[in-house]
Amino acid sequence: MVAWTTPDLVADALGPGAGDDFLVSPYALACVDAANEVCYRKRMEAGYVDPPDPLAPAPGPDVAMGATLYTVALWRERASTDGYASFEDLTSYTPTGGSWGQVKRLLGIGRAQTDGPLTPVDLDAVRAAAASRRRRPATWRKYL
Repeated sequence: MVAWTTPDLVADALGPGAGDDFLVSPYALACVDAANEVCYRKRMEAGYVDPPDPLAPAPGPDVAMGATLYTVALWRERASTDGYASFEDLTSYTPTGGSWGQVKRLLGIGRAQTDGPLTPVDLDAVRAAAASRRRRPATWRKYL
């Protein structure tokens, strides 16, 4: 299991009011473990090859931040049905997309991996195809 985020990092992200409760909660540790596993699995599905060693650091600070933000989202969404709880008046309730889009951007998932080998292009064939499209049919010449 990877350890791209830790309970201490998540407690810092939650702010000073939630830090003490978060560090002693077994559910919080389950959120950290789940976020680490989901982030690792999603990157593997997207084609990244990351070491599964728990002592290995995150592939980058953006990946570590994505794992931390996903843990924060899991913690805030506990005991809720579709997002984290708010004191907002429900008459103006419009559901938001949550933070999954930001997590996906930070993890680099949800898009095609573009750093694979490029296939060589036959420039002569491309130029010949473009030249053949530029020629006008012989029937048009009588109108010019």
